Amino acid sequence: MNRLSLSAILLIASLAVLASCKRVSDLPVGENQRAANKFGATGDGPQSGTNNLNVVYFIPSDLDTVPGYQKRLNGVMVYTQNFVSKWMNHWGYTNKTVGIPVDAQGKLKMAVIRGAYPKATYPYEGGSGQMMTEINAYYAAHPGEKTSDHILVVTPTYSYDASGYPSGGPFYGIGRWCFALDYTGLDTLNLGKPDDKYSTIWIGGLAHELGHGINLPHNGGAESQNVTFGTTLMGSGNSTFGKAPTYLSPADAAILANCQVFSSTTRSDWYAAPGFQLTKFSAKYQSGNIIVAGKFSSLKAVKDIALYHRIAATDPGGYRSVTFAAKPIGTDSFYVSMPVSDFREKGNTGYEFTIRYCHENGSISSQVINYAFANDIPQINIADKPVYSKTNWSITSYSSQETASENGAATNVIDNSISTYWHSRWSSSATSYPHTLVINMGSAKDVNRFTFWQRDSRRVKSIEILTSNNANAWTSLGTFTLQDTTNPQDIILSTVKNFRYFKLNMKSSYDGAQFAALAEVGTYKD
Repeated sequence: MNRLSLSAILLIASLAVLASCKRVSDLPVGENQRAANKFGATGDGPQSGTNNLNVVYFIPSDLDTVPGYQKRLNGVMVYTQNFVSKWMNHWGYTNKTVGIPVDAQGKLKMAVIRGAYPKATYPYEGGSGQMMTEINAYYAAHPGEKTSDHILVVTPTYSYDASGYPSGGPFYGIGRWCFALDYTGLDTLNLGKPDDKYSTIWIGGLAHELGHGINLPHNGGAESQNVTFGTTLMGSGNSTFGKAPTYLSPADAAILANCQVFSSTTRSDWYAAPGFQLTKFSAKYQSGNIIVAGKFSSLKAVKDIALYHRIAATDPGGYRSVTFAAKPIGTDSFYVSMPVSDFREKGNTGYEFTIRYCHENGSISSQVINYAFANDIPQINIADKPVYSKTNWSITSYSSQETASENGAATNVIDNSISTYWHSRWSSSATSYPHTLVINMGSAKDVNRFTFWQRDSRRVKSIEILTSNNANAWTSLGTFTLQDTTNPQDIILSTVKNFRYFKLNMKSSYDGAQFAALAEVGTYKD
C-alpha cells in the first residue's frame, strides 16, 4: 500500500509543458478517411484576441518564401482556429479560442524574419535553438510586436525527395515554442482529397505542434470519446486532421482554457509560480472506477484539472495516454471518478498517472504517481498520512547544494513543496557520493516512519539514516533502499525512536551518476 502525508504530498511541479514529437511522417495514418469542411486560403481572416499567438515566418539566408505563403497560411490558421473553437465549445468553454494576430486587412499577421545563416545551420535535430536566438533578438528590437509568450515558427521546406515529399528544419514543439514547415501544397483546399499525398499530414502536423506550443502534452483520449469523436489531435491526429474525425479531448480543453493566448485578461503574472500545495490526497479503485480526491491551497486559483494515464513501458511519448478532466469543488477541493472501461489497455499494465492542476495564470502544477493493473484491476490505494509540521524545521548542514545554476538548495527538502528539490552541486567542483543532509526538527519527537519523495531524476538508491539529540553523537538506524519512483514512500522503523536531529547519508544512485537529488522528506509516528 502506498501512503501519503498531509503537508507535502506527491510530486508537485509548477511547469510549462515541455514536449517534442516524432517527425510527422512517422506517425500512423488514420483509417477512417472522409472529407471535412474546409476554409479556403482566400477566406476570412482569423480571430484576434487580447493575448495573441506570435506567428513567425523564418527564412534561412539561402532560401526564399514559398509562393502564396500568406494566403495559404491564413487559411491554415483560420481552419485550425475554427477546429479549436468547435471543441472548446463542445466541452463547455464557450467563446474560448486561440488568439491569432491580424493585419490591417484582417488577415493573418506574421513577422517575416530573414535568418542570418543558410539552412544547414537550422537542421531538424537541434536547429530550433539558433532560430530561437535570432527570433528573440528580433523581438528584443521590436518589443511592441510580441503579444504573448507563445510563438509559432514556420520555415520554408528545404528539399523534396523523389516522390515529392517535402522535408527540412525543425517540426516539433518545445516549451511555448512550436515549429512547422511550409511548402506549396500546404493549403486547406487540399485537405481530404483522394490524391493528396502530404498536405493533410503537414497541416495536421502544424496543428499538432501548435498544440504543444500552447501547453498541450500528447494524449490519446478516453475510449468512449474515441468511439464517438475519432482520433485526438494530440495523439496521432496529425494524420486524420481534416479528412477523418479528429477532436480535442476534455483534458486538452481544460489546459487550453487557462492558456495565455486563450484569455481576454491582461495580467503581468502569466506562468508565474502559483504557490500550490496539496494538503490532502487519496486515490483508490472502487466499483469499476479510479477515484482521486483531495484538498489544496494555491495563491493562483485552480480553474481546471486534467488527468493523464500513460503506459510507462511502451508509450514514452504519451500518444496513447487515457485522459479525463474535472473542475475543482469550490476553491480548495476536488473529486474525480474515472471509469476503467475508458482504458484501452488493462491486463497487467503499469501506468504513470499525472494530475495537472491548471491555474488561472496559465501555470500548471503537476502531480505524478505510479500504479499498475493486475488482471484488469488497477492496484492503486494511496491514503493520507499526517507528518509532523515543518514550521520550525531547519537544515543544520549539508555536503553540497546547487544554487548557482538552479534552485537546488538544501532547504527545499523541508519546504512542503514537491515542486522544489535539493540537488548536489554540479555547476562547479561537482561532488560525488556519499551526499549528506542534516535536519533539525526544532524539538525532540517520537518517530517510527520517514516519508520520502524522490525527484523525477537523480534518484537516490541507498540511504543511511542517523539520529541525534545534540547533532554531535549520532546513532545509525540502518541503511535502507529507496524505491525508484516519484510516489511517496515510507521507511518504517521497528520501534519508535525519540530524537531532534536526523542525518541522511546518501550512498548510491539509480542512474549510476555522481549526482543526487531529493524533493521532500518528512517524519511521523503512527
